[in-house]
Amino acid sequence: MALTANRDVDRYVDQELRSYPVAAGAHVYKGAFVTLDSSGYAQPLASGGRFVGTTYEEIDNSAGSSGDLRVRVFTLGDFGHDLSGAVPADVGRPVYASADDTLSFTPGGNVFVGYVMDVVATGEIVLRLDTTAPAGVTALAHHSADFAVTAAQSGMVHTNLGAGGVITATLPASPPAGTEFKFVCMVDQALRMAPGTAGGIYIKGAKQADNKYVAIADIGDFVHLVADGNGDWVAVASIGGADADISVES
Repeated sequence: MALTANRDVDRYVDQELRSYPVAAGAHVYKGAFVTLDSSGYAQPLASGGRFVGTTYEEIDNSAGSSGDLRVRVFTLGDFGHDLSGAVPADVGRPVYASADDTLSFTPGGNVFVGYVMDVVATGEIVLRLDTTAPAGVTALAHHSADFAVTAAQSGMVHTNLGAGGVITATLPASPPAGTEFKFVCMVDQALRMAPGTAGGIYIKGAKQADNKYVAIADIGDFVHLVADGNGDWVAVASIGGADADISVES
């Protein structure tokens, strides 16, 4: 409904420091990179979580339940960090974290945390935090065994590089509408996408049965899935139209 009178809204003047509830059992140290878990609770950086910044303080919720304590997090700013192999030519490159204290230039399996603003010395950078997705860079992960994806990983590319047999990607249950993933075969082994009991996949001209996987098996085959917000998934692109290469669980 449109406004019919003036209103006051809360204004947050401090755009740099934010407070987040801490996950059950989590101990977050000062200076750690922090992600939110699938329920929105802060924890030391974990692959697949949403990056929110670096901690202003130490908070120990080891004995607590989710939300018992809150941690203040820097969401903006430039910070000095070690990054192995960084040189002056790396200024402007996107940076990823593999742990709450470890940076890398490798996106696969890691979490985007910002950009190189300066290189103070070889292997020592000034990192500008960025809690949004990197422009022009897609996170990619290779898998050699069964794996699950989370809604927080939306936009990622997943491959079966290194797999020696069939592997299955389990999709998140009831993710927000627009959540998307791309799956690509990089070895001649079946890569299955399983929607779970709550949903099915629209592909090959029909909605497939709930809890039935679809699979691709040849190098270069791919499927791009988007959540419809009702528990199902829509294939918006697949193998350049060669649907005969897609198999469906019977």
